Formats: sequence, C-alpha cells, structure tokens
Amino acid sequence: MKNFNQRSCALISSFLRKEVKKRNAECVVIGISGGIDSAVVASLAVKALGPGRVFGLVLPDSAVTPRVDTNHAIELAKRLKIRNRMIELSGVRNQILRRLPRNRLASGNLLVRLRMAIIYYYSTILDGIVLGTSDKSEIILGYFTKYGDGAADLYPIADLYKTQVRSLAKYLAIPEDIINKKSSARLWKGHTAEGEIGLTYEDIDKILNYLERRTPIENSRLEKKSVKIKQLIEKNKHKHEMPVICRILQ
Repeated sequence: MKNFNQRSCALISSFLRKEVKKRNAECVVIGISGGIDSAVVASLAVKALGPGRVFGLVLPDSAVTPRVDTNHAIELAKRLKIRNRMIELSGVRNQILRRLPRNRLASGNLLVRLRMAIIYYYSTILDGIVLGTSDKSEIILGYFTKYGDGAADLYPIADLYKTQVRSLAKYLAIPEDIINKKSSARLWKGHTAEGEIGLTYEDIDKILNYLERRTPIENSRLEKKSVKIKQLIEKNKHKHEMPVICRILQ
C-alpha cells in the first residue's frame, strides 16, 4: 500500500502541475470542510504547487456545521501555510430560506451550492481554478450535490475509493482526528454519509469494486446490500449526464 500511495501522490502532483500550467492559472481554490477528502486534496495541491498557489475557503453554516469541523479546517489551512478565508453562511442561507418552501434536502443542497458559488467567485478574482474534492466512491454513487460539490475544474482524487483516500491521508500525515471522522456533506444537523446510505465505506467500496471489476463478494450480507447500492447508482445517474439539448439544426 505504501508504493500505491507514493505512486498516487506522484501522479496527482504531476496531474495538478500539468493542468494548472495548461490553463495558465495563478492558483487553485479549494473548499476546506474539515473532512478527509478536502484535507487530502489541499495537501496534494501544496505538494504539487507550493502553499503560495493554493487558496482555501472555510464555509460553515453554524446551524448544521459542527464547530470541530470548522476548527479542523482552519487548523489544516494554517498547518499547510496556505492563504485562506472563513465565511459564515448561516445568515445568508436563512435570509434566502425565509422566502422559500421548507424542505430539508433542498435546504441542504442550497447550502452546498452557495458554497460552490463563493468558491467560484474567489476563483474568478484570483484567476484560479477550482479543485473538486469528491472521491471515486462518492462519484460512482452520485453522492454529491449537482452543481454544488459536484462542480469543479479538476478532480484530483476522483479515481481513488474512499478507503484509498483514507490510506493516502495517513501517508500524507493528515491529522488522525480528521482521518477518523465520519464522512459527511453536513446537509443538516447530525448528517453523515454512512448513516444516510446505511453502510460503512469499507463495505461500500467492496461492493463498488465488485460491480466495477466483478471481484467476488465473500459475504452474503454484502451481496444483499449490493442491490441497494445498484439502486442508488441508478437513481443518481442523472448527475453524470450533461443537460439534454433540443437539436434544431441537423
């Protein structure tokens, strides 16, 4: 696994340098949540480009974002010595929601899209490009918000399963408190990814690996759970599709 992590780190660093140069970008902009994926992406970006070309945004909504997440995000930015800014979003979101019908999922997705709007705002100001923090597990499942955390210019870790990202995080010496934290988009208070899906990422990745490579699942419980994963993938298929164009001229 050490060789795999070394190779992944080298490939991603090379990818970032090449793509940033190709786009003549001054920097990369990352939303730092205090979770493992954004911590790994920010760390890899610093390795590839240096701290002066990485800008981090910490965008909590104190109504749903645990204080520990915000603290971890700020501490990580300081540790990596990158330029960063923290903007509290609760007031902005509440002001918008006062005029909208109540819906927990829609409200959560609104928060994620507000974050991405701000990330792209700073990307424009800084002449930068946005790094996505979604991993392979989330992307295959469609476990992201369309035009929210699913929006980006480059995806550094999108070919790594969540369990592989955790291994890479240890290799990069990401703090254990971040590595061991339950993954969550924090769409609402107490929200966790594994709680919503009903499986741990260890089990999810075994099922996804089975579906992708047809490796055997030596566990009848997981075979039954694979049906749920297939249904989730099918349900979220639209997130991978470009908007359909009505063709006029043939």
